[in-house]
Amino acid sequence: MHRLYALPVLVAVLLGVTLPEDGPVPMPKPEPAPQATQSAPVPASKPAGDEVGTPSSDVSETRNAAPAKQPTGDAEKTAEKPAITAPDADEVALAHCEAELRKLGAVFEREEPLRGENGCGIEAPYRLDQIIRNVALSPSSQMRCETALALAQWTDTVVVPAAEALPEKITLTGISHGSTYICRRRNNSATGKMSQHAIGNAVDVMSFEFKGHDPIPVSPRAGDGTVEEAFQRAVRGGACLHFTTVLGPGTNASHADHLHLDVIKRRGGYRLCE
Repeated sequence: MHRLYALPVLVAVLLGVTLPEDGPVPMPKPEPAPQATQSAPVPASKPAGDEVGTPSSDVSETRNAAPAKQPTGDAEKTAEKPAITAPDADEVALAHCEAELRKLGAVFEREEPLRGENGCGIEAPYRLDQIIRNVALSPSSQMRCETALALAQWTDTVVVPAAEALPEKITLTGISHGSTYICRRRNNSATGKMSQHAIGNAVDVMSFEFKGHDPIPVSPRAGDGTVEEAFQRAVRGGACLHFTTVLGPGTNASHADHLHLDVIKRRGGYRLCE
């Protein structure tokens, strides 16, 4: 018998305690306490929304959390956004043309497309009521914006200075035309090529209106030796700086009473000034 066991037995006999026949019952050996692991602490429970994959209402958690799959609703919203496309090149050019016209004080309005037979028509026609500030165009007109801009720039840089150079103190107030857009062939012929008027590229100037002076119509003036002839020569010569075709008295019988001005594009930038 072990010494540790003999001493309690002796004490029990002296006190009259009855011992079990099977001997002492060993005490259960205590289980060692589990050692702490190095894993990260368990985070506090999240709102029910996070459990089903919806975004957390806590802004700080949303920012710090790892990127998660976007909810279906957001994906649908993204898909619904219209694709960004570059503006049509013609519309960009028209916007620039309109801006230049406004700088000169022009009054105009874009109208519905014009279409006719044999290729006639203008995709973006403009009615030009005031060519530049305080200078009107009459009667009503329809032309391409490029034509209107060439007319405005010519009026501003050539016609107005020429009018100011006239002996009397006069002011240019308007320009009268014979035609702008009209679906016809060149020189009103029954056959042949279509005129630049048929696509809104041309304007026929008939006369110039003034305050303080009688109108100056376009007419055959060669050799007159008058100030009106000088004025007509000046505005006609300067027109070829803004238009690619300038025809008038002396060109042929069809242009004896007006200046035909157009903006046709030719190979090599060639200009026809007669």
